[in-house]
Amino acid sequence: MTSCTEHPVTESAHINTVTPPSREALHRAALTFCLDGSDVRMFATLKGAPNAEALWHILEESHPDRSDTSREPALMQLDRMFAQGLVRWGRKASLEAMCSFRRTVAAWHNRMSNLPSHNITQLADWFTLDGTQHLIAPSHPCWPAQLNDLSIRADWAPPLCLWIKGNPAALVSCPKPIGIVGSRDVTEYGRYIAGSVAGRAAAGGHLVVSGGAMGTDAAAHWGALNATLGKSSQHTGTTVAVFAGGLNHIGPARNHTLFERIEEQHGALISELCPDTIPEARRFLLRNRIIAAMSSTLVVAQARLRSGALNTAGWACELMREVYAAPGNINLPDNAGCNKIIDDHQAMMLRSLSDIEEIWHEAHPPYTPQPSSVGNDAIANIITEDSSMRQTISIPSDGTSTVQTSDMATSGTEANRCRPDQRDAVQREPTRRESARSMPDLRETSRGQTQQQAEIKVRDLPEMDQLMVALMRKCSNKHLNVTPDALLREARQFAPDDIPDISAVLELLGGLELRGIVERKAGIFKLSSHVR
Repeated sequence: MTSCTEHPVTESAHINTVTPPSREALHRAALTFCLDGSDVRMFATLKGAPNAEALWHILEESHPDRSDTSREPALMQLDRMFAQGLVRWGRKASLEAMCSFRRTVAAWHNRMSNLPSHNITQLADWFTLDGTQHLIAPSHPCWPAQLNDLSIRADWAPPLCLWIKGNPAALVSCPKPIGIVGSRDVTEYGRYIAGSVAGRAAAGGHLVVSGGAMGTDAAAHWGALNATLGKSSQHTGTTVAVFAGGLNHIGPARNHTLFERIEEQHGALISELCPDTIPEARRFLLRNRIIAAMSSTLVVAQARLRSGALNTAGWACELMREVYAAPGNINLPDNAGCNKIIDDHQAMMLRSLSDIEEIWHEAHPPYTPQPSSVGNDAIANIITEDSSMRQTISIPSDGTSTVQTSDMATSGTEANRCRPDQRDAVQREPTRRESARSMPDLRETSRGQTQQQAEIKVRDLPEMDQLMVALMRKCSNKHLNVTPDALLREARQFAPDDIPDISAVLELLGGLELRGIVERKAGIFKLSSHVR
């Protein structure tokens, strides 16, 4: 099991050694290749699938080039994955959503054809540009867990994977990173604000996140890098630049020296997009959501009214991040954006640089995973390649599909994730602002909750839940595996009007599962032992 500790950043060779990506990361990269940016439908479908490899194989089977005998059952399986993923995500699988999903799948199939091979495990060098870039999935110890907050909105989706140049451990070197954004055509005042805030933050061991652009972004990155002057690099934070295209298209060209310095000083250049992806204008707005999600505190150093920095501030507000803006001369358009979001109560005013440390948590040495854990994604790939983690997918002639996978695939994802938080980082009393902002994560259900439940009486459940329980018992009495398909067949016989389609079955099962009334393993459902 990996852990994050106060482990000083050193010049050790392991830091920037590119390890082979895991099977999960490679298949997530292949799924990303099929997208044209962030796609909530892919996120939902993956949420309903055992893992990325299983989803990829079903997408292959459903391709228009395949015969109808294999294609139609695979399309049905995709529908089920999408509907089940929506339910697990807390959304409803409506008829309109299902029709839209089919149109989206057609677009995925079109892009699949451009891959040099559909044997994804042979594309490691292609996806990493001959091993010059890291490729990590959410199971990797260096995955920034705060990106998962993006899924709290129906129209947002976190990245499926990340491409990294530099030091992956930089992404988890600080439990609450500081984001700094602003206009490209920044004035000396704005450049001073960005550089000073970044320098102070990095001097305290914090990670500085920005977008690698000219102006404010560059000033923030340089401010963080220059914090090491006269100090040991083991006690200063670093910086991460987030890009809107593939990492072989980073720019602008005038910042290449800056990008080299970021890599040299244990920082990282990251993107959610495949190599060779062109950084089109629309992709920058999607890139901004990653900057906002990675940041615990976001500072807008200087912005005009139409600056993309205000878009980043909007993402941050929706994600419940703390947003600060530096006020400026009301006669200059360069400051109009910051002044506006302060006046609209979308940002708190950055009053002074003399007490800037008050807006972030206490100083700490940079955190990194233990040296032996940086390559765990690749090591796990080697260990499990021929084990039960590999999926067996079959599509029988009756149209039903089964996907079998080991529970290790799920438990490994959680066990290997490096999630430093403030309790592990600094033992101190929370400030008044932190107490007001602290909110429990209501999206995660405790695994131990069902074990503490009292007896559940079927007669006390809502009518539709009672009906689903009755259908499950009918399947069990007939010695059938209680699958969504089997339940739908029973529903068509006994309650066709109440449960008309597979989406209704999955919605009811999802609600019962969330409340601990049913349990699911390998696609088969059973009633909890607490049900009477």
